[in-house]
Amino acid sequence: MIGMANRWMVFDALAVGATAGLLGEVLVLRMNPEVTQTVRGVILGFPLWATWGMVGAGLPLLIGLALLGRLRPRPDRWPAPVLSALVFFVAAVLSRVNAHLHSRLLEETVRRVLAQDAVAWIVAALLALGGGALVRYLGGGRRLRVAFSCVMLTLPMVRVLWSSTPPRQPLDVAARPLGEAARPLLVIGVEGLDAKVLLVDAATGSYPTIARFREESSWGPLVPHRPYLRWALWTSAATGTYPRLHGVKAHWGWNLPLVFPETLRLLPWTPEGSRMILPWGMAERVPPPPATVAPLWERLQASGMSTVVLGWPGAWADGGGGREDPDSRRSAALEATLGASLEAALEPFPERRSQIWGGIVRDQVRVNAGREALEAGAENVWIHLETLSLVRRFHEPLRPGHTRERLLLELVMELLDEQLGALFGATRDGSLVAVVSPYGLAAPNSLERLRRLLGGGDSWRTSAETCPDGLLMLLGDAVPPGHRVPPARLPDVAPTLCYLLGLPVAQYMEGGVVVDAVEPAFLAEHPLRVVD
Repeated sequence: MIGMANRWMVFDALAVGATAGLLGEVLVLRMNPEVTQTVRGVILGFPLWATWGMVGAGLPLLIGLALLGRLRPRPDRWPAPVLSALVFFVAAVLSRVNAHLHSRLLEETVRRVLAQDAVAWIVAALLALGGGALVRYLGGGRRLRVAFSCVMLTLPMVRVLWSSTPPRQPLDVAARPLGEAARPLLVIGVEGLDAKVLLVDAATGSYPTIARFREESSWGPLVPHRPYLRWALWTSAATGTYPRLHGVKAHWGWNLPLVFPETLRLLPWTPEGSRMILPWGMAERVPPPPATVAPLWERLQASGMSTVVLGWPGAWADGGGGREDPDSRRSAALEATLGASLEAALEPFPERRSQIWGGIVRDQVRVNAGREALEAGAENVWIHLETLSLVRRFHEPLRPGHTRERLLLELVMELLDEQLGALFGATRDGSLVAVVSPYGLAAPNSLERLRRLLGGGDSWRTSAETCPDGLLMLLGDAVPPGHRVPPARLPDVAPTLCYLLGLPVAQYMEGGVVVDAVEPAFLAEHPLRVVD
C-alpha cells in the first residue's frame, strides 16, 4: 500500500509540475505578440514546457511531499487538487502582475488578454478544487485521478488555442526628413542625474556649469515608464515612442527556433528571474532586435543637419548608431590635478576601481570627440555620459560616516561640471541644449533590504530598479530661464525638441510638447505642425 502511495505521489507531483510548465509557455506567448503564434509551434512547445515544468516545479513538489509523508504518514493522501489550484493561483497572480507592470511595453489588447488569463486561471483553480472534491465523492479511483490530471494539463492548452495572443508588430518608421531646423542642437544624456543631484548634491559644492543650467534653463522631472529596462528607456527618449512601438524591450533577445519563428523580445517577470521560464536552456541569447522607429537624430540628419552621435544606449538598425564610440585610443587626458584626485579617491574601492575608471575614460573620450565635432560645425550632436551613475550605484554616500564616498562623488560631480562646460562652450550662439536623464536612482527599498538581510540581494547603494524620476533641462532661445516645469514623460523629449527647433512633430510620436518649457511668445508665433 505504501509503494502504491509513493507511485501516486510521483505521478501527482510531476503532473502538477507539467501543468506549471504549460502555464509558463502561455505567459511567454502573451509577452511576445510580435512572434507569430503557429499551431505547430504551440504544439511543439507543449512537451518542452511540460517536461521543463516536471523538473523545475515537479521535483521540488515531490521532495516536499516526501518530507510531508515522513512527518505525517497518510497512505490515502491525494494532494493533486490543492497543488493544481495553487499552481493556477500563482499563474493568475503572475498574469495580473505582468499585465500591470508592462503597460508601456505591451498593447492594450495584449494586456487585456493577460488580465483575462488571470480570471481564467482563478476559475481553473476553483475547478481543480471542485473536481478534486467530485473525484473523492466518486471513490477516488485510479482512472478518475488520471482523468483529473489530464484535464488540468489540457486547460492551459485549451486557453492558448482558444484565445490566441493578439498579434502586434512594432511600428516601422524610416528616417524621413522633417524640414530645415532653425538652430543647432546638442543633447547630453547624463545617466544618474536627477533632482536629488541637481538640488542637493550640486548645491553643496561649486559647480558653475550645473548652477548655470539650474538658473538659466527650464527644467523638471522626467517620468520613466516601468519596468526598468535601460535600453528601452533611452530609446523612448530618442524616438518619442514607447517600447510597444519602437520594439526595444530588453538588453537581450532569445531565439528558440523549434517553437518560435522570431526572436523573443520580452520575458515575463517572475520572482525567480525571467530566464527560469525558458525550457531546457534551448533558447539562445542574442542581441535584441533593433528599434524599428528611427531616432530623432537620424531624422534630423536626413533633413540635412550634420550629425554626430556618441554612445547613446539602445539597439539601433545600423548595428552601431548610438552605441558607436569614438576610437578608444583617442586622448582622454584629464586635468592633471583632478585626474590625480580621482585616482586617489578610487583607491579605497578596489573592487569597483577599474569599472569606474573605465567609465571616466569613456566619458572623457566622448566629450573630447563631441567638442571637436561642435567646433568643426556639427549641427546635431547627441552624447551619453555614464560615470555619475556608476559612482552613485555603488558608492552613494547614504550616511554621515560615508566620507570617502562623499569625496568621490564630489570629484565626479566636478568632472561632470567641467565636461558639461566644455560641451556647452563649444556650441554656437542660439543653439538649443538639452540635458536628459531618463531615470533617477534611489536607495534600496524594503524588499531589497529584506533580501540582503537574508543573505541575498545585490551590492548596490542606489539603483534605478524602482524607476525614480529622471531630469530634463532645456536651455536656449524660446525657453524661459530659471523655470521649473511639471513632470514630463520620456516620449515628450523628442517632440519638444522638434518644436523648439522649428520643425513639425511626427504623428507617430506618443509624447507631446512640454509647453511649460516654451516662451509664450514663441508658442503664439509658431503653431504646432504635424507630419507623418
